[in-house]
Amino acid sequence: MRYQPDETWGTVMTAIDDISTGEPTTVGAVQKAVRLIGHDVQRRSEELSGSRRVPDDLYEAIARRGLFRQLVPRELGGVGATPAEWFANGVELASCDASVGWVVTQGAAELGWIANGGDPAWAAEVLTDPLAASASTIAGQGTLTVDGDSGVLEGRWRFNTGCYGATWIGGQAAVMPVVEGEEPDYRFAWVPADRAEILDDWNPTGLRGTGSNSIVIPTQTIPLAWTVSTFQPTDNDRGPYRTMVGNGNWPIACSVAAVQLGASRRALDEAQLALGHKIEPTGPLTHNASIQVDFMQIQAQWHAANSFMERELATMWEHAERNGELPGTQRVRINQAATNANRTAVEVIHVLTRLTGTTTVDPSHPLSRCSRDVLALQGHIGTCRRSIEMAAEYQFGIRDTLLRLV
Repeated sequence: MRYQPDETWGTVMTAIDDISTGEPTTVGAVQKAVRLIGHDVQRRSEELSGSRRVPDDLYEAIARRGLFRQLVPRELGGVGATPAEWFANGVELASCDASVGWVVTQGAAELGWIANGGDPAWAAEVLTDPLAASASTIAGQGTLTVDGDSGVLEGRWRFNTGCYGATWIGGQAAVMPVVEGEEPDYRFAWVPADRAEILDDWNPTGLRGTGSNSIVIPTQTIPLAWTVSTFQPTDNDRGPYRTMVGNGNWPIACSVAAVQLGASRRALDEAQLALGHKIEPTGPLTHNASIQVDFMQIQAQWHAANSFMERELATMWEHAERNGELPGTQRVRINQAATNANRTAVEVIHVLTRLTGTTTVDPSHPLSRCSRDVLALQGHIGTCRRSIEMAAEYQFGIRDTLLRLV
């Protein structure tokens, strides 16, 4: 569906439940927020591209309306959405602007890590702030030298999505000291945003509005409570939400899938419009049988990939509600669904670029922007080839455990 902006931003800011009232925002209110913010985001795509980040007023609206709290249980002040609902909202936002879709889905996954896998007192402190938001990354080098209940953290990381506006900033760090001959343990560690440095180095061709700059955390002592081992099961009683940590990389892989499917869905809409306006000697391109078949087939592939994701997210949540953990077979299937979604989105772009000819030559055309966004995200580690190899090794019995990428 292609949205036409019909709301002023002032109306958007007052039309949705506000998390700062003290009452958790409902799933329905978040879905309404996604629709209304989507109207505005589509109108402001050039602004996001030019500033290379989500504007402050938009970021604040996203936080206040609970979009970062989707995977936080309601008893902790969150929305209490299911992963399938969070995913659908990500697809919807990414169909309006992929950068905003990526900031929101990724940010919601990270706040879910903190709320469900973090020290309960620290998580409560973080969530007390109505603008609470996390920006963290594994793309870099960080160390955490442990001493009792505290540790010395330092590091530099790239691709820290949404770091402008985040209240807590961090990255994956190797826990020191390392036992000789063993792989180091890894934990995500955060500091309040004013204790990190943002380097203004994000200037890509696609996903320009994500503000995914490099960050530096200067050497400093932090409580170990400000860290989460996302690859180890939590002792926290969070019901099905405890599967946010210690059950593989599904939150990030599904973030990738949501954004890729959202951007490629928008590309399908824009390509259909473009084909209807292009004329060849025998009539509009939409009358060309070859184009009709190719378009319908790639559209069907998109729907199949999206349905695969929805089905596996629903099945995954059933396991989570019953057991609070995910079996390896389910982790493999969600990996398959996410990597398939990524691959399908890239194929959609390739086919539509061929069918529409010179349409994407214009960098300001929405189809051109969708193409750049999808291709920018296609190589993300969350859906990389190595994760597929690990899943296959588990399925074929070559390995009996799954590592953190799956």
